[in-house]
Amino acid sequence: MWFYPILFILVLLALAGGIFLGGVYTLILVPLVVIALGSALLYMLWARSQAGRAGAETEASHPSERPLPHRRRAPRRRAPDSPERLVDARRQSARGPEE
Repeated sequence: MWFYPILFILVLLALAGGIFLGGVYTLILVPLVVIALGSALLYMLWARSQAGRAGAETEASHPSERPLPHRRRAPRRRAPDSPERLVDARRQSARGPEE
């Protein structure tokens, strides 16, 4: 997408050169620019219609009002943060759920 502004400037320069300088620019570059812009427009319209037929959305989507991230996080279980709590957690898991 970053090259579109550069391409736009080059197209403007080609049109200015074709109009003001004449000669090769008028005979070759101006018709090529018109053909390129016309084919790009037609291809864009055709691709959008094909995407709509395939079931894709053809309209822009509306983002949610919530701030990022959009998914809710699952609550995390904290790991023991001291050696004593780690030992207690290991003893409790070794005993099993029956106690």
